[in-house]
Amino acid sequence: MKIVTVKQAIKSLKKINDEISYAECFKTEQFTSGLIAFHPTKNSDHKQISHGDKDVVCQVIKGSGRLRINGKLFPLRPGIVCHIPKGTPHDFAARSSGELVLFYSLIKTN
Repeated sequence: MKIVTVKQAIKSLKKINDEISYAECFKTEQFTSGLIAFHPTKNSDHKQISHGDKDVVCQVIKGSGRLRINGKLFPLRPGIVCHIPKGTPHDFAARSSGELVLFYSLIKTN
């Protein structure tokens, strides 16, 4: 068993690039969970990613932004929960006014 507060996880965010920081909180063979923060940038990377064997479930913790799937934009704000089926290309972006922080789980599926 492990308990992590959102405040602790936010403090432990590690920068991947100018746009993304993340902190892994839990990891098993079946799932990985943590926080990911998207920072506003002038040259946002619009490359979409997909997870071939994992569904994504995420909840917006802080900030606002958008999720893009199949060319459709979904506005995000605190309290919204998203499910992205395995193999679905997607990307997130923060609004220009501040960072977007998500609690995510990557769940291995058959």
